Amino acid sequence: MAAVGGVALLAMGGPRLIAATMTVEARSVIWDVYEGTPVPQDRLLAAAADVAAAARWARDGELEASGGLLLLRAAEGAPEPRQAELRTAAVAALESALSVAPGQPNAWFNLAHLRRLRGDPAGAVAALRMSLLAGRFVPGLMQSRIALGVALLPAMDRETLDLLHREIRLMWVAEPHYVAELGASPAAGPVVRAALDGLTEAEMAEYRRRHGR
Repeated sequence: MAAVGGVALLAMGGPRLIAATMTVEARSVIWDVYEGTPVPQDRLLAAAADVAAAARWARDGELEASGGLLLLRAAEGAPEPRQAELRTAAVAALESALSVAPGQPNAWFNLAHLRRLRGDPAGAVAALRMSLLAGRFVPGLMQSRIALGVALLPAMDRETLDLLHREIRLMWVAEPHYVAELGASPAAGPVVRAALDGLTEAEMAEYRRRHGR
């Protein structure tokens, strides 16, 4: 019986082991991208292909979302019509990844960014809303989400606007100088003022705790 159990465990773990083996190099490329290290387009595409191939053995939503990011980065340096093809592939990879692991604020943001680039503002707003819901305080992402939100204001529904207001207030608590500079711009000034008009006692208390005033 022990032998049978061991075979069963091996069979269950086999696909994941194969997938992990297939993505050793891809994970190194992904790490470089997250670190901001320039990566040649051929390495980005090869790593994305390895991630996609591994997904046929075992699904890993976070890894697959990173594969979508690789395609997004590859698209940034590609000429048309290749750029459009890579953006389409990146959208498909991110949507597939999020169907497996939806709680990824960065992946939702990347999807929102891509949908906007592809002329789908309503879809971009929907993805931005999911990013804001998946992680309300993500320091490395908040400025980018606010900037994208400002760009999408003409297409934004009330629920997402409320979430954007919350994001601006959270950013004001954490980095008031950034929000002050943002509020001075003609495009963002009205939404920043509307957001700060809704400051809660708890948010103001946290601001005083952080900044001593």
